[in-house]
Amino acid sequence: MADAPHVLLIFAGPAGVGKSTLCDRLVREVPGFERVVTATTRPPRPNEVAGRDYHFLSEAEFDAKLAAGDFLEWAWVHKRYRYGTLKSAVLGRLPHTGLVMNIDVQGVRSIRAAAETLPALRGRLITMFVAPDSLDVLRERLQGRGAVSAEELERRLQSAEFEMAERSSYDYVIHSSTKEQDFRSLLEFWKQARAKLPDAS
Repeated sequence: MADAPHVLLIFAGPAGVGKSTLCDRLVREVPGFERVVTATTRPPRPNEVAGRDYHFLSEAEFDAKLAAGDFLEWAWVHKRYRYGTLKSAVLGRLPHTGLVMNIDVQGVRSIRAAAETLPALRGRLITMFVAPDSLDVLRERLQGRGAVSAEELERRLQSAEFEMAERSSYDYVIHSSTKEQDFRSLLEFWKQARAKLPDAS
């Protein structure tokens, strides 16, 4: 049997549920996946490398790419910086490899809409929502990640409530437990998703 076609696997869910950890482990342990490198207008952190962690763009560069229609999706984050997924980062890589990324629910909606008009994406998009057991559990996780102001914590919890309301629209929902259990759930869902894909031509 031919290999399954390459897919774009997207994780969404509230901050603090472990989406980045799942992305990184999938790339590390499941052959045939690489992470989508997204773009941002925020400056690099000390340990970040341009082109590996993000495509770091100036405001003017971001505006130019936006005007040219180069983004699959983009959004303001915390009303401070813009983040986006360049079409080239997905469509340029998808013929060669599976891709994985994590974005917010707004971004997922935008990419779903784009997939309706882009043959290269149609039928190759898989969405997984990573859900905490409750907002109280999420509060504990966020507080355990380090110094978070009370105002920032409440803002993230409000965002989480909005995001959780959309989880039923996703192909699969991972009910977050331990890191190990979450990864086992991911592998099981990927097995189910792969079985539904048409064979690569």
